[in-house]
Amino acid sequence: MSTRTRPFSIFLLKQGYEASNSLKAENALSEAVVSNKLPENASLFILDNPPRDPWWKDYFEIAQSLPQASKGALVFLPVQDRCFVLSFGHVFHNLKDNCYEYDFGLRVTLNSLDPNKLKSADVMDPGASRRKRTQVPAATDLTFLDFDSNAEIIRSLTGAVKEEFVELFKSATGSASLKVGLKIDPSELVGVCESLLDLYSSEEYLVTFPNVGKITPEKDPDVVRVLDAQLLQKFIEHSDDLSLSIPDIVDYRDNTCCRFQGRGGVVDVYTDVSLEAFYEYLGDDYDLNELTIERLKSFSIALCDADGNISRAYSVYNCFLLDIVEPDKVFHVCEGGWYRVDAGYIRELKSYLDGKCEDTDLFEYNHDVVLNGVNHYSEENYNASVAQSLGRFICLDQTNMSPVGSSQIEPCDLYSVSMAQVANLYHLKISTRSSQLSHLFNQGINSAELLILESACRDALKDLIVDRIGTNDEREYCDPVDGKRLKVVYGVITRKNPAELSDNLPLFSKISLMRCFKSLELMQIPAALTYIPDVSPPKEKYSSYPTVIVEVVDRAKGKKEVCVVAGQALAAGAKLSGCCAVIKNSVAGSRFKVFYNFGKHGRVYTSHNWHYEVVA
Repeated sequence: MSTRTRPFSIFLLKQGYEASNSLKAENALSEAVVSNKLPENASLFILDNPPRDPWWKDYFEIAQSLPQASKGALVFLPVQDRCFVLSFGHVFHNLKDNCYEYDFGLRVTLNSLDPNKLKSADVMDPGASRRKRTQVPAATDLTFLDFDSNAEIIRSLTGAVKEEFVELFKSATGSASLKVGLKIDPSELVGVCESLLDLYSSEEYLVTFPNVGKITPEKDPDVVRVLDAQLLQKFIEHSDDLSLSIPDIVDYRDNTCCRFQGRGGVVDVYTDVSLEAFYEYLGDDYDLNELTIERLKSFSIALCDADGNISRAYSVYNCFLLDIVEPDKVFHVCEGGWYRVDAGYIRELKSYLDGKCEDTDLFEYNHDVVLNGVNHYSEENYNASVAQSLGRFICLDQTNMSPVGSSQIEPCDLYSVSMAQVANLYHLKISTRSSQLSHLFNQGINSAELLILESACRDALKDLIVDRIGTNDEREYCDPVDGKRLKVVYGVITRKNPAELSDNLPLFSKISLMRCFKSLELMQIPAALTYIPDVSPPKEKYSSYPTVIVEVVDRAKGKKEVCVVAGQALAAGAKLSGCCAVIKNSVAGSRFKVFYNFGKHGRVYTSHNWHYEVVA
């Protein structure tokens, strides 16, 4: 046995993959011809780049010769009916993305680590798109690494192994690959990999780390390809299972609209972000059956104001939400990534959240703001209307109760007091989209926590109540705040059926909501989820470009021009360039309504790709 510990980075190839079919077609490796200690049947591929000076040598005009070279190797090691790859240096990217097991390193690590001797964890919260690394100076358990099994995913874990594995390796870091220090000779590699294969097959981690596997990212390209194909088919079929959601917080006080990009033609503005709007953008003449997942990914959706001015843009694919249900698991796509969720955890979520759903005591939403004849959602209008129509409610939308010097914290959108003398804090949001709701749920937590912990916040809330008390009794409405008798009510304005309970919410919204509910339980604050029917008019599209009526005019030598008809915003007779052939080749006197825009130096133009109408 070797007396020196050496670092190894180990991958496990999928069934059917080995040295002959696992390297990318255009790789920078060459197969080694001579190796005296390579295990039997193993293959060695070497990266042997010629030396060259670093970029900063010329940058600083250093005279001294400073050659450096990048070296590395991949060893393909058959073990039983599988094949391992040992990676040395920065060369593993020469492997095909779909040839190795993406959960190998993490599963072996989970099966071998002592749960009380963990040192570091890389964690991701997919609902909030937040990543973090937590490291501790002394060995500890997963709780002290700030891991929330109900909402977060472990991407990598490091720690000391259980006593029975100390002879194999003392510590391990696992993600797709397994990183360990081994004190062995090359002849012992096969035996070590046989032990790793046993560890990978074991389900002991389900006992040691029972909550880790609830949600895992699906990175295997072969699995993702199948899931993407199912997503595409559901899109082609207009399936109700598929929905569209901006992966960011959208404030409907801003009269936010959207535009789609990718097909060309005139740019319409849509007053609601929805899958129906995207279908409308594509048009009835678009052959969905010819669509590929790559083409679908090429479309984008941009948030804009009512005038069509873009603020942010996202790939349409990254905005899809979909659950694909299988007997023992559920696959969920969110922000362009697929996640595998344990079916038992899905049932646990539903059971818990359904028990928190209540019928709403608020009236239906039909309170759009109308700008230039177009309806836009308005939470502000709705909150004000509730307080005006139902006297027991006080509107606290856009108010602030935070301590001096702190960022603004809104106590709630609507405030009322129940017959049981409990202060009801209503937090409302239009839509059931994941990013919106996660923000809403966290608002409820932050507000409640401040009211419990900070007397200054309670005093600020009482001042807001007194200023808006109306005909209500001041003492009746302020006493529950002093007594910290609070209830948080989340109200979601939606066209979905309230009888569907928590099934109306996207997966990561459910996860976020359960976490918030449990946090409120710890503060002994009851909470509920309600649905408020959206009966407002369907949101329409309109063009961000103005229109003008033009006429085809004969000119000298048989030429034709398209000119603006008198009595409109543009000067009569102004020439319009860029018209399509149908318009330009029409007989003189033909009139059309076309979209137009201004180019450089104020030149008026249209586009042959834009829609037009024939004017009688």
